[in-house]
Amino acid sequence: MAKKYTDFSELTTPMINEFVDKILVHAPEKVDGDRVQEVEIYLNFIGYFAAPVPELTPEEEKRQEYLRKHRMQSRERYKALKDGTRKVGEPFQIVCKCCGKTFESKMSNAMFCDQNCRSKYYRQEAAKKRKRECTCGNCGTVFITDRNGVKYCCEDCMKEAAYKRQKERRAAKKNDQKSIEASANKESDQKGKTA
Repeated sequence: MAKKYTDFSELTTPMINEFVDKILVHAPEKVDGDRVQEVEIYLNFIGYFAAPVPELTPEEEKRQEYLRKHRMQSRERYKALKDGTRKVGEPFQIVCKCCGKTFESKMSNAMFCDQNCRSKYYRQEAAKKRKRECTCGNCGTVFITDRNGVKYCCEDCMKEAAYKRQKERRAAKKNDQKSIEASANKESDQKGKTA
């Protein structure tokens, strides 16, 4: 019977009737605030069939958690309207995600008290993503930064490196002057010999 349906493009009612013995749909239950309804499928010749549950990736788990929180908030808003503790059109009391201040908004999904907080929050999030390890050009310690072109771990190291560079430039300048004086002395010696 299974060989009959190895290659098909559409699931039809007669096919289902040949393979499915019965389907039991249980009454819905509340689990952690979510409506859950169990469905049992019994196949001919096999009996109860439990479909394998796919493993979720971290991104999918994060998305499921976000949706669960969103459903809970939506339920709470609905209960508040139903109880009469909140009226339609009344502003929501929301805590700003950036500065933590409480503010009023007519939109229930508002996250920031103003545009400055919004841009500051997203700048900080972007900076967190840019964080990387660097080695100090002066003392050699490893430090974490979120800016480009950072060579030193602290201001003291930066000043010390600038002082070292200044010393090297002065030494190079002295060497250049000495070589210029030496070449000038050679030229004057050669002129004196030829005269």
